[in-house]
Amino acid sequence: MSASDRRAGRVAWLAATTAAGCALLATMLTVPAASGFAFLSGRWPDGSITMHLQLGTSGRLSDGSESWGQSAESALAAWNQTITRLQFQIVRDSTAPSGDGNGVNNVFFGNDIYGMAFDDGVVAVTTSWLRRSSRTEADVIFNGARTWDSYSGSLKRTAMDFHRVALHEFGHVLGLDHPDDHGQALSAIMNSHISDLDRLARDDIGGAQELYGATAAAPMPTSGTGSPVAFPPRDESLDFRQQLEVKYRDGLGRGTTATSVDNEGDVVWTQEYLRYRVNQCTHAQALDRVSVQIAGGAPPSVCGSVPRGQVLFPPRNDAAQFRVALEATYRDVLGRAPITTYVDQEGDIVWLQEYLRYRVNGCGHGVAVQSVFVQVDGAPPPALCR
Repeated sequence: MSASDRRAGRVAWLAATTAAGCALLATMLTVPAASGFAFLSGRWPDGSITMHLQLGTSGRLSDGSESWGQSAESALAAWNQTITRLQFQIVRDSTAPSGDGNGVNNVFFGNDIYGMAFDDGVVAVTTSWLRRSSRTEADVIFNGARTWDSYSGSLKRTAMDFHRVALHEFGHVLGLDHPDDHGQALSAIMNSHISDLDRLARDDIGGAQELYGATAAAPMPTSGTGSPVAFPPRDESLDFRQQLEVKYRDGLGRGTTATSVDNEGDVVWTQEYLRYRVNQCTHAQALDRVSVQIAGGAPPSVCGSVPRGQVLFPPRNDAAQFRVALEATYRDVLGRAPITTYVDQEGDIVWLQEYLRYRVNGCGHGVAVQSVFVQVDGAPPPALCR
């Protein structure tokens, strides 16, 4: 791309902001959509976008991520799961030169935006470069003057959540605009102000799929919503957990480990946590609701209903955090003595969540058990039943 092409090619700097922040740093060319999303000019050709992650190191973050890069990869993977004709690829700890209009999609922390200061309230920006109607480059710059962490649930006053800001900015990379800037009042990670929403919403997914097609695993959301998602009988979930115990002991030859959570409590409360999550509760809301029940209270209501189609589950790191909290509750609050199990805590939460994912997506008990065990043995995930 020539120097003159570069000067004419950048469409906008697009900013994620706090509630009081300014939404735009430069004039944008946008196209409002009839449904709950809006588009920037242009789209990427079908294929892949390579993002060069240059975020540096961090200590262990609140959501269990080992680095900023790992949190960013999780956000990119969330978008990848929803679209079919385009996929993000990554270069970890890239050493590629960063520059505006250099043909490289840089992702990094910066104290300015290629020499331009961040406006008050702006936490990150995404650049947009076009050649005719095709997007050719998008850099994501996180405001290095901010205090950052990576976590789920309500926003904290002490630190901005890197993961939800990354979700937002990578949506701009795909070509999505702020729906609320076009008069659309809805819950979306792509709204101009960062909020307590910590994952992609129905309208975020719908916008991406309008541009790049829906995957079989995440069909195009419908305009209506269905009823709250029903989970399988607990005795069937418990039967799966008991079979998993045998699988780890006899099939994988694992040794024992200690836990304070018995199998029944593990199944009951993990299923409840996931039931709240798939029915539109945030991680923090689901934790609070399960805690109420463990303390003997009546089950609180779910937070909403999901679009018709495949039921999407929360990120596994969220479920892992729940399992850690459940362990602490059983040990420190309920005073339960440790017992032995062959299934380590990570395997427990991953495969129980996977079993339930198959169940709420149309699979019977036997099919769901077999679909999980195929993966435990190292094979790719079988297709869902609905």
